[in-house]
Amino acid sequence: MILKLFYEPDIAYHEVPFEGYVADILNQKGIIEIQTAAFRSLNEKMAVFLQSFPVTVVFPVAEKKRVVWTDPETGETEEGVYRTYPKSKYKILSELLSVVDHFGDRNFCVHMLLLKSTQCKMKDGYGKDKKKKATKTDTVPDELMDRVILNNADDIRAMLPFDIGSRLTTAEISSALGLRRVSLWRAVKFLTITEILAPVGKKGNSIIYEVSKTLE
Repeated sequence: MILKLFYEPDIAYHEVPFEGYVADILNQKGIIEIQTAAFRSLNEKMAVFLQSFPVTVVFPVAEKKRVVWTDPETGETEEGVYRTYPKSKYKILSELLSVVDHFGDRNFCVHMLLLKSTQCKMKDGYGKDKKKKATKTDTVPDELMDRVILNNADDIRAMLPFDIGSRLTTAEISSALGLRRVSLWRAVKFLTITEILAPVGKKGNSIIYEVSKTLE
C-alpha cells in the first residue's frame, strides 16, 4: 500500500478493473503494477494492458534490511541492525524472463526500487530464541535509496557487474550475480534472449558466454 501511495496518492485510481483484469494503479499516465515476485502472473495482463496504455512494473528490492522481532506474549520488540545485500537487485533478471516478450516495447518500463526495509517477525518459532521458522508478518519500506529505470537491454547492461567483451562461465556468472539453480538458469536465459550474453564456446562441461556490446 505504501508504494501504491508513493506512485498515486489518490486511492480512487487504485485497484481499477480493466478488460477482465485489475490494475494496481490506472491513472492519466497509464497503468502501474507493483510486483514483488512471480512476474509470470503479469504476462497475460501485459498483453492486454499494453494494447491501450503504457505500463510500468515496479519491483521493490530490499538492498538494506533489518529484522524487528516482536514477542507475541509481552509485545516487547527487538530491533536488529541493517545489513546490506548488494546482489539482491540481480534477482530481477530471473523475473524478467516471464515478461521478455514485452521487454523493450516502448510502452513497457520497469522501475526497480532499491529500498532500506524493515522485516517484521514474531518470536513464535522454535529454538531457545524462538526465531527458527518464525512467522513473518510484514516487510515495510523505510527509505527509497535509488530508483533504477529499465527500458531496454542497454539499461540491463549498465547494471551488470560485467565488462563488455568479457567471457564468463556459468559458475562465474552465478558468483557475480549471487544467483543459484533455477534463478540463475532463468537469468542467463533472459540475458541470452535479449542478446546481452552470447554463448561462444565451452570450457569442459560449462558453456562460455561473452558480454555483448551496447546497441549503436
